[in-house]
Amino acid sequence: MALGRSLFIFYNHGLYVIAHSVFNLPPQRAYLLFKYTVVAQGVLAVIACWKLTHDLTDSLYVATIAALLVTFSPVFVMYSGQVMTDVPALLLLAVAVIIHLRGIRQRRVWLVMFGAGLLGAGVNLRETVAFYGPWLVFAPFVCGWRVNARGLLLVALSCLVFLLFASSGFAYWFLGDPNYRAAWFGWLEATRAESALHPISIRTVWPWLAFFLATSPLVLITLPLAAVREWRQRKLSPILLLAAVGLFANLLLLLSYSTAIGFRYLSTGLPALVPLTANYLVQSLTARFGAARRAFIAAAAAIALIAVLVGTYLWPLRSATMKVRAAAKEYDRELMKVPRDAVMISGAQAVAVKYWRGVGSGEWDVIGPGAGWPGSQLASVIAGYLKQGRRVFLDVDPRWWQPCSWHVREIVELARVDARFHFRQVAPTVYEIRPAEDSSAVDQPHLEKLLPENRPEEVKKCFSAE
Repeated sequence: MALGRSLFIFYNHGLYVIAHSVFNLPPQRAYLLFKYTVVAQGVLAVIACWKLTHDLTDSLYVATIAALLVTFSPVFVMYSGQVMTDVPALLLLAVAVIIHLRGIRQRRVWLVMFGAGLLGAGVNLRETVAFYGPWLVFAPFVCGWRVNARGLLLVALSCLVFLLFASSGFAYWFLGDPNYRAAWFGWLEATRAESALHPISIRTVWPWLAFFLATSPLVLITLPLAAVREWRQRKLSPILLLAAVGLFANLLLLLSYSTAIGFRYLSTGLPALVPLTANYLVQSLTARFGAARRAFIAAAAAIALIAVLVGTYLWPLRSATMKVRAAAKEYDRELMKVPRDAVMISGAQAVAVKYWRGVGSGEWDVIGPGAGWPGSQLASVIAGYLKQGRRVFLDVDPRWWQPCSWHVREIVELARVDARFHFRQVAPTVYEIRPAEDSSAVDQPHLEKLLPENRPEEVKKCFSAE
């Protein structure tokens, strides 16, 4: 990733070191520690969003509705049990804004700087946290600070603290480690290639809207009405500014190719948007039903109903994703069937290969999907490894090669290598790739079976924004 997400890597490493030292946690069970840490962070993230909304509105009803909007967000539900950056970033972002807002209101400079530093640190957890930078600039003045030399100086200082915490970790590794620099430039090249396959255009708006809707339907539907109502009542208030920053963060995602292929990124603006939309729901429904309690019950019921309807549609996607993630903890059984220094092409299980390598089970290299995929150069990359004397293995299990979205291109390119090499089966779904001159390798992996046209039932389950 752009800044390496070092905070995510190192705090998980620190947790493992502590658990291994104190509780003798074996490396093979480290994933359980990481998984349940994210589960706990999910609970804390909901509490943080509740607290942030309560600080902005001073309403238990509004804060609880905001917490429910986060709790039942399909993206939040899908990733709250997975070892990924979505939930930890949401938690850290909400906590940083809470602390910064409290510092502004109480005129405590150290809290303002601490909140800015925490927000900057969050950039090393997930780069999109950087999109909240405008909050540091405008929030103090919207909350009542005078636009004078002292106010401007403190805002500038908080921005400097933010930039220091956001960039210092990356700068340390980039400047001090040649291997890190090489890997970063490799990531940059791969990202450019991937961006070329998904050029930014007006058509990107449609998946953006679809993924925004999937992230939180009620937030997207009520956001325009909530913004207009708040502006008419209080002009540019802190809650409206925060929502504007959250929307700005989501709009910036239109400049990234990732928006066209993945809906998890739209969770970036969620903690900033739910306070405003929750406040609108409670106020408007109170005006309709005549009592805040009835409004709260109606809003909660609407959230639950929408969650059930959207969840019914997205459940097959979540189920398939969870099965792949769950299989990663047992993928070492497949890896034990190949040499410890093999090169693996394992599709969605590339993460599992890296994990088992990381805990010391082997020294495997990976040709993985996504930004690291060599594209049309796949055959050349494989041939290069073979010339170096490395053994290359391919896992053709269809579960690891989903015929959806950007994976389709990878599957098509993978199927083309069938004619370039020979194959020797070493396990039910694992084949060793051999040079075409090796006449002893006569097994057929039938890679054409992975193509979307040969898997119509699976294609129907793909989430589509088209």
